[in-house]
Amino acid sequence: MNALRTSRRRLLQAAFAAPLASSLSFAARKARAAERPSYNAAIDAAWQAGMQALKPSTKDLEHGLRLHADALVFDAYGFSPRCAVDGDKIAKAAAAGASDAELQDMQEDMGMTRCVVSAAERAEFQLAWQAAGVTCIFQNAGEEGNDPLRLLNRLARFTYLTDHLRDFVFKAVAPQDIAAAKHDNRHCLYFTGNGVPLAGDFQSAPEELRHIRLFFELGIRMMHVTYNRRNLLGDGCAEPANGGLSDLGRAAIAEMNRVGVIVDVAHSGWRTSLEAAKASKKPIVASHTACAKLYKTFSRQTRRNGEKHL
Repeated sequence: MNALRTSRRRLLQAAFAAPLASSLSFAARKARAAERPSYNAAIDAAWQAGMQALKPSTKDLEHGLRLHADALVFDAYGFSPRCAVDGDKIAKAAAAGASDAELQDMQEDMGMTRCVVSAAERAEFQLAWQAAGVTCIFQNAGEEGNDPLRLLNRLARFTYLTDHLRDFVFKAVAPQDIAAAKHDNRHCLYFTGNGVPLAGDFQSAPEELRHIRLFFELGIRMMHVTYNRRNLLGDGCAEPANGGLSDLGRAAIAEMNRVGVIVDVAHSGWRTSLEAAKASKKPIVASHTACAKLYKTFSRQTRRNGEKHL
């Protein structure tokens, strides 16, 4: 077990040293490594469980650790490490009569940004990145829906995070920024949203779709066409009608192509996904999905019970 722990520490050290020796002086590398914590009980327990399941040889383990440390690792869709919430502060707000929406907003804000103001949370945040060995995360910086104001919530929080911790994790706006993050021994977030921003009060398609460019300018580089249910663009994967893209949906895909936003059909229905692929002049993605041959995510039972937590 001690040998395995030593190997894990070597991985963490490698993430901040060997691949980038030419770009940082020895003193700078030593100072940077000293700023990072080196142990977390939960992360170590997960490491030990993985090692017990895989039982790699020392040679294979060291080879794998080196490959991982040298590689530019891009998480294609997800969340950066979350922070612990301040339970006392939330309890006081609840006792003072805060609404469910206010409490949820507080919890989300703390989970996404508390590492900016808390040294302890920042240390945990950095260690989680360090242990994962990830250079970039395609960060979910949106919410489930199309209301532009709602979609700004997470985008604002992750902008705040990357503005304040840019020496460690910054907002990438172009692919070369991700390569630069690896070279400079930093991390970055590439922003994606859960929906296309739609005000819903338009007189024409160009008027309704004008927010796509605005959100691109704010850093969003990928957008869901739908999220489970039907919207103005098409049917989501939980809609039994499976109605496909609307005319506005086709116009939205054309605008995303023009602006430079990746079309993402995660949570979209079969016809919507297929028609989006045919309509798009650029490659599309299903950033996270399941294999329907093995498991139909939205079964009849799922539809009866509701899918809001899936």
